[in-house]
Amino acid sequence: MSQNGKGSILDQTNTQELQHLITVSTGFIDAYIIDCYDKAAMLLPQNIVISALDSPTQVKTVEWHDRKLPAFRVSDPHTTLGVALVVEGESPNERFALLCNEMPRSIRLRISEVVDEENQSQDDTILYMVRVGDEKFHVPNLAKIQQELGLIA
Repeated sequence: MSQNGKGSILDQTNTQELQHLITVSTGFIDAYIIDCYDKAAMLLPQNIVISALDSPTQVKTVEWHDRKLPAFRVSDPHTTLGVALVVEGESPNERFALLCNEMPRSIRLRISEVVDEENQSQDDTILYMVRVGDEKFHVPNLAKIQQELGLIA
């Protein structure tokens, strides 16, 4: 961000919009399907996951490259060991760990296969609900998750 507070066009563009443009520029979405406790599975673009590591799931932070990243748990609360996915932010200070039950499944989807759901979630951490074939997924609201973790105002 520039010092005068106005910033460049890229600074002013929403991170999720940029990730969307980068992800869908080929007509395909390379995504992870992440099983979530008590909600539809998450569909997360692979290009924003910068690392995956084995991790306890009952922690508030995950150590990665000598940094303690705040953790956002989507795993079953009764599961003690799982996987932490390091999710990229606009800056290194906005990275966080997504705690999952297991390593997510990879999928390549045609954009035309992803259809918005009529009934959207009231959960602020869900950006929108989508359907792929007969399966229902949620796309996370990364900005809201970062806000809940205290990474952004």
